[in-house]
Amino acid sequence: MGSDAGNALKGAEAVFLALLTIGLMGLLFLIIYGNLSNNLGFAEGTAGFNNTENVIANLTSGATQFFTFSNVWFILTAITILIGIVLGVIVLVKKSSSGGGFSN
Repeated sequence: MGSDAGNALKGAEAVFLALLTIGLMGLLFLIIYGNLSNNLGFAEGTAGFNNTENVIANLTSGATQFFTFSNVWFILTAITILIGIVLGVIVLVKKSSSGGGFSN
């Protein structure tokens, strides 16, 4: 079970890094394209300026939304760990009681 969770985390990390890389490449493309179009950036109100602002907003909103809901994720993680501990204790108690219990 531990290796499955590790593989899932590695897969999620790879997806996250791929999306972050694509977003950063898009942002760099917009900035470089603006710098190469003889105006050293985009004038306010143009399509290029709006696209750059949208990419920046999309990249930052994901991180801020994660931390907005992080208390919920941490509570769910804590509850899951607590349930696992309780189930582990129940299994250990059942194993020890099936062995004959206490000796006289």
